[in-house]
Amino acid sequence: MTRAWCCGVLALMLSACSLPFSQPYWQQAEPTRNPASDRLELNDWLQLSAEMMRSSESERRQELQQLQNMSTKNQPANHQSINHQPINHQSANLQPADRELQLALWLSHPEAGINQRQQAQQLFKQHLPAVSTRVQQLLGAYQIYNQELLTLNRQLADRQQQIDSLTRKLKELASIDEQINERKFREQMP
Repeated sequence: MTRAWCCGVLALMLSACSLPFSQPYWQQAEPTRNPASDRLELNDWLQLSAEMMRSSESERRQELQQLQNMSTKNQPANHQSINHQPINHQSANLQPADRELQLALWLSHPEAGINQRQQAQQLFKQHLPAVSTRVQQLLGAYQIYNQELLTLNRQLADRQQQIDSLTRKLKELASIDEQINERKFREQMP
């Protein structure tokens, strides 16, 4: 009995050695983020945001066209993150997610149309998880801003439809009232 028990324990110990997770979880190397590079990346996004807000209509159109052309052509990137280069319209050096998020940022301009905001929302949803937490928080503010404006535009469109419907009904009532008044007037005439 003792011999069988020892063989069983030995077999269990040997089988444990062949498990794929030989190192404990806490000893495995995890990728670390450099806080200094996170601050630089956030600073670059803040500068781009300020540039976008200061831009004129023609500058905004030109930047949107340039970013959309790069997005549709799927040009290969040098796989440099946004924090390794200044924001001087050198979008070709960005990772695809950063390029798409730049496009989303420019599509989030306060004077942007509904279609542009909807496109920006789609880009934010697709590419926001690829950046650092701080950048996600910054760009998340634009995402929330877009969502609020889209909601307000929907409410405005609904209210306009209600106004148009009530206006038609008032015109119909006015027409009916006019017909009734004409009949009354005819009946009173000898």
